[in-house]
Amino acid sequence: MKTKQYIPKLGLFFLIFIIPGVESCKDNNKDYVPYVPVNLVLDLQTDLSYLGVGETAIITPNEYGFGVLHFASPKYPEITLGQEVYGNGLIVYRFDINEFVTYDITCTFNATTDYCALDMDDTWLIPKCPCCQSEFNILLEASPVSGPAALPLKAYTTFIRNNQLYIKN
Repeated sequence: MKTKQYIPKLGLFFLIFIIPGVESCKDNNKDYVPYVPVNLVLDLQTDLSYLGVGETAIITPNEYGFGVLHFASPKYPEITLGQEVYGNGLIVYRFDINEFVTYDITCTFNATTDYCALDMDDTWLIPKCPCCQSEFNILLEASPVSGPAALPLKAYTTFIRNNQLYIKN
């Protein structure tokens, strides 16, 4: 008889405490930057040959939707990749000879409504949002360092295979 009394109480406990907790986790895990497909392959010896260790490049879509690779130094030419880039674009930082990180170039503050593309500063390490003035530090995992943004930039998976950098979500 006692087990029958515990079952309704246990069900009530799950209904009140556990299920709402699971639902709130779903909201916390929701992307704060709208989803765009990211599937790029960059050759380390050609596409990224100008990107040295400790340097940043950005990839933005041109008027036809193809990615254009821009480097911090104006002495290096832009490279049209021939691969589609969606959204505002990407920031690629080279930590080491074979270690890269890639972030979405979209500010995380009100991203679903404003969808502002960041501007690169003179160092190309602290991009700034022209809409809300938030700044992000690429060297600190793209965390916000000023402004109303509270979340870091959206990161993408990067890995190297056969001398090519793959960027995916």
